[in-house]
Amino acid sequence: MKIQLIRHCETEWNRLERCQGISDLELNNNGINQSIFLKDFYSDKHVDLIFSSDLKRTMQTALEINKNLKSDIIQNEKLREMDQGDFEGLSFSYIRKNFASQLLEWRSNPKKFRIPNGETLGEVQERALDFMENLFIQYKSHKNIIIVSHNLVIASILCYYSNRDLKDFAEFTLDSGSITTLMYSNNKISIEEINYTKHLER
Repeated sequence: MKIQLIRHCETEWNRLERCQGISDLELNNNGINQSIFLKDFYSDKHVDLIFSSDLKRTMQTALEINKNLKSDIIQNEKLREMDQGDFEGLSFSYIRKNFASQLLEWRSNPKKFRIPNGETLGEVQERALDFMENLFIQYKSHKNIIIVSHNLVIASILCYYSNRDLKDFAEFTLDSGSITTLMYSNNKISIEEINYTKHLER
């Protein structure tokens, strides 16, 4: 089974470098163009099934990809971005300046540190891996699956399947509209490619 993890295309908060989390933004004009490039990239490929986070930016991306594929799209809340609580809507520069100690604690212990009124990255990883394990059982007959999700969700999955500590999540920062490919065979996962973006180069 080939599993392609796609980070949703760009929103205005991505462009402005603001913390987004579960805030439900739509794609901006550049993000819409990125989603069209993804649609074109998959136009001659076979995809059995598409899964998506239920947030607008992922569903917009998935729906555009699917215009030629005509596959089923299944929404799943376990693929939602990390709830970043009181940080949502704030610029990254503001967070670095005004919440330096909390940011340092989150980076050093993301599994357990909870952003006020948000989630821990450990909780995100737990629900993401629960989704993946169910995928391998329930959809094992499928050959090609797309999952449209979010940066921290995909990064937490990559940490687990590469046997990395969760505090290494920042090493898996992904571009909007990027494709990360996993292969599942004989009950084992291999990471084939991370953050592929050549389809976005026009």
